[in-house]
Amino acid sequence: MSETSERETCYKLLYKYFEHETFSNLMLKDEGVTDFVRASVYGTITYLIAIDHVIRHASGKDVSSMDPKTRTIVRFGCWQLLFSEKVPEYAAVSSSVELCKKYNPSSSGFVNAVLRKVQSLPSEQKDISFYKPNIACSLKPEVYGIFKRDYGAERALSIGKALLRIQPTTIRVNTLKTTKEELSSLLSSEGFKVSEASFVPEALTIVPSEGKSIDESDAFRDGLFFVQGEGAMLASVIAAPSEGDKILDTCAAPGGKSTHLAQLTGDSATILSLDINDSRLELIRQNLIRLGINSVEVQKGDSTDLGSSLPSSSSFDVILCDVPCSGLGLMSGKPDIRHTISYARIKELLPKQQQILSGASSYVKKGGKLVYSTCTLNRDENEKQVEAFLESHPDFYADDLMQYLPSGLILDQDRERSAKGGMITILPDEDRCEGFFVARLKRRK
Repeated sequence: MSETSERETCYKLLYKYFEHETFSNLMLKDEGVTDFVRASVYGTITYLIAIDHVIRHASGKDVSSMDPKTRTIVRFGCWQLLFSEKVPEYAAVSSSVELCKKYNPSSSGFVNAVLRKVQSLPSEQKDISFYKPNIACSLKPEVYGIFKRDYGAERALSIGKALLRIQPTTIRVNTLKTTKEELSSLLSSEGFKVSEASFVPEALTIVPSEGKSIDESDAFRDGLFFVQGEGAMLASVIAAPSEGDKILDTCAAPGGKSTHLAQLTGDSATILSLDINDSRLELIRQNLIRLGINSVEVQKGDSTDLGSSLPSSSSFDVILCDVPCSGLGLMSGKPDIRHTISYARIKELLPKQQQILSGASSYVKKGGKLVYSTCTLNRDENEKQVEAFLESHPDFYADDLMQYLPSGLILDQDRERSAKGGMITILPDEDRCEGFFVARLKRRK
């Protein structure tokens, strides 16, 4: 694909994203998408809040006043000017003007003028760290406000900047089929760069080979690993299931935690994976077949109304509730979240999270474990949900996590205190992975 056609592809994808509200990951699944296109589209979406601010700062023009085609071209051009290490500034401007001549000719002079103003900014004003903290992190003020409230100004900025970095791809070795050493050797022979992950023993970090994604590898096809963030892996590690356990995974798709629980029990537990979405249930089934797992049963069910899916006599040794959440810990890999999440949406999620946790607790055996997890960094969805649950369910208590945490996990005084209280938050700036929260609760005997 030529540079011109690559830029045209970027423009078309970004226009579709901005004006038709599609999902970036679905747009970029096309095999013909090049590394430049993928980086440009993800980059423009990730830095969009900062880009719009810099355009307004440099030109006095608000992007909302521009027509959709012009707005898309200016945003893409600005991303190239500010963030692309491979595109010279003159090329960022000239290629944007050429795009405009083809797709919106009457605005080509305007696009040239706006981007020239961005290009002529002093160097310190081309660095988004120059601007107020939420712009420096390319976050909505309300989202940055959550981080500042929960972690303080200094840590909020550190977390926000970490969420701008693309986290490395991590995979969980399927120890039912192979060892970490064997898989590392196999992937290396396929051209992938493989290294130890941050803290989960069965995890590896992968750098894709040229022109080949990890899910196109022979090892993926043969079910030797599952692509999963280390934070998400930690939920199953903390659950610490035993062989023969009866386990319920209430919000199971795409099956990462169910298959990890099966792996940790040598495929000898009895695991029920529930999800309400038929297509996502099929995804779980496909992963079970690929990974060669036999101990998991897949069933359609509503996690907010377990009574409609489970007999009242059902009971489990371990129940995992990986609840729907704001996803603030995933923004480095899912930039759409920066634009779709709002404080109002978070407030809508809170009752649903409470409902899932409370409903699941009825099915935990005496002495059994209830694990609550999210992929957010918002304490209203994390610690406060657990604290409210414990207050209204005196038959449960927070279980000390210290003996279950991997040795590679960084433990400062605050984290150790939290872990002893049954909860841990994985932070992207400190742990070099997605943000995640896990709590382990036990039912009194």
